[in-house]
Amino acid sequence: MDYYLVLALIFFILALLYGLYLILIYVGTDGRYHLYKRFKPFPKAYKKVLLEHFPFYSKLPRSLQRRLEACILVFIKEKEFIGRGIEVDEAKKVLIAANACLLTVGHDRCEYKHVKSIFIYPEAVFKKNRIQEGWIVTEEGQVLLGEAWQGGEVVLSWRDLVAGDENPNDGKNVGLHEFAHQLDMEDGVADGTPPMPLRNYKHWTKVMRREFHRLQELYKKHKKGFLDYYALTNAAEFFAVATEAFFEKPKQLQRKERELYEALKEYYRLDPASW
Repeated sequence: MDYYLVLALIFFILALLYGLYLILIYVGTDGRYHLYKRFKPFPKAYKKVLLEHFPFYSKLPRSLQRRLEACILVFIKEKEFIGRGIEVDEAKKVLIAANACLLTVGHDRCEYKHVKSIFIYPEAVFKKNRIQEGWIVTEEGQVLLGEAWQGGEVVLSWRDLVAGDENPNDGKNVGLHEFAHQLDMEDGVADGTPPMPLRNYKHWTKVMRREFHRLQELYKKHKKGFLDYYALTNAAEFFAVATEAFFEKPKQLQRKERELYEALKEYYRLDPASW
């Protein structure tokens, strides 16, 4: 058999196996979600955690609550939770899953299929970054409340996650922020544009680009924008910070940045200002 034909055959078989693997993940995860939503009772202990520490839960219409519950059950079932200097119990899993799943209840399906592990630290992590400029290497310290990696890992400070959830009106929530990054990276790129129907891309890009530049101009003039200055880091951070505001300050965002609110509303298929 021709050498190149053998290589082509091997490549085809590998591609086929990978395709079957993806299909199994999607069918398995989404199938489990719809089964849980229809048939699996939500544990009372889990509901108690949400009522005590996740105010968003009480705001949701009952139909969205049920979607959130089903997604939480699937998320806990499929993800690995790893404690770093902190014990991981069911309450921690429930609250972390709730942050992730709140972003996807409008889609009525289980997202985060690429997310594998959540690393939980008791508090913010101090991280050193090496910066090389020519022959000069310097170290820069950074305090991290959370971090999202393209490999499917999420790092969270438990103290800051709880603080963000229990104060749902300040526009700052590390859980929503980091899982927004994971939605953004579902297509393999952290660019502030998560996967969405093709017909929506043009409008999304237009609105996000314009709002990003408008915020830049405000801060250049030493005027405070509605979104935090950190949103100007790059397009990915702009999307994550805007997501925090969308869920935590929806009415203010709708009033002050209506087009941004409407773009996020269309993507998330949710209208938090009406809750």
